[in-house]
Amino acid sequence: MTSALGRWWLTGVSLVAAGALVAVSPDDARGLLERLAPVLVFVVAMSIVVNTASDAGAFNAVASGLQRIRLPGLSVSAATWARVVVLAVVSTVFLSLDTTAIMVTPLAVALARRAGVGMAGIGLAVVWIANIASLLLPVSNLTNLLAVSGGAFTSTGDYLSMMWRPSLVALAIAVLASWVVYRASGRRQSEADAEYDVAAVGDRNPRLRTSLIVLGCMLPLLVSPIPYWLTASVGALVLVVVSLREGGPGVAPASIPWRSLMFVVLLSSTAAVLHSLGATDWLACVLSGRGESSGGLLLIGGVGALLANLINNIPAFLALETAVGGHAGTAALLIGVNAGPIVTPWASLATLLWHDQLRRNGVDVPWRGYVLAGCILMPVAVMAPILVI
Repeated sequence: MTSALGRWWLTGVSLVAAGALVAVSPDDARGLLERLAPVLVFVVAMSIVVNTASDAGAFNAVASGLQRIRLPGLSVSAATWARVVVLAVVSTVFLSLDTTAIMVTPLAVALARRAGVGMAGIGLAVVWIANIASLLLPVSNLTNLLAVSGGAFTSTGDYLSMMWRPSLVALAIAVLASWVVYRASGRRQSEADAEYDVAAVGDRNPRLRTSLIVLGCMLPLLVSPIPYWLTASVGALVLVVVSLREGGPGVAPASIPWRSLMFVVLLSSTAAVLHSLGATDWLACVLSGRGESSGGLLLIGGVGALLANLINNIPAFLALETAVGGHAGTAALLIGVNAGPIVTPWASLATLLWHDQLRRNGVDVPWRGYVLAGCILMPVAVMAPILVI
């Protein structure tokens, strides 16, 4: 199946699923549209921001600047691992896990090759941080945005008050696990042969300067009361205007993940149809009233992680959100569907994007090893954060 044919097929199936939802329950369809529209606008705008900034050399500039920072007491390879972790954490928390998968993965590969670091350790560091560390802010993960838009949390501050402790625990687990794998993966070459500096990124032209300024401004604005989709949209508009004025490219259709967006629409509509038909009522019975105890919260998070690995984390959240009640129950569910989908390749869209970027850069991380490592890490990544809610 060609890429174009696959895209049209997915679009058609998505429209059928959306149409089925309208036919089954117009009210549910309207409610889903109101929740998904800001999320989809955010994804489109962030894709434009990321690709336009990347074309201007902004991410290479950031990587170059990070590599020139000396970290006393760390070897070249350990310092490279630390830089990759910093990039992945900042990108995930402020720009979303999908941005990390798309943009940080190739930068991590380039830095790892220069320093002679084992690719398995660096690769798993990126994907684990992208998924497990995507809890701190609403913009860090689409499921967080869905939780806020659905009224589970009244504001970013309300979300943070509940999620900051489990988020920090989850982040610590992701970093520690990636360190263990990094140490076990070894080095491909001696540190004496490692390069200490990346190539220069060129003159600081207006496009590059504007990209760095926009990215710097977006970091605090995305946690402000300003709607996240509006911040991303304004940032995208500024970068496109400057790019066109300076003779750069405009918005290429390929820069927007249409297939991913249709995938989200398909899964979300299907989950909403099943919910409207009562197919998920048994889950409500199993999880009802479970948010009042640690055991109940662990059950919610475990069911969320299991369902996310079976059908993807977005429809898993939509199927379970009405079955849990209160801030604590929703927090446990978010931990399950965010930190839990690290076992199967399709559990998280970011994982598929990450693997595709590795393949494009000539790196092979077998799914067998990924699944095995995920089976070991997932219980800890889900249980520990829930216990500090």
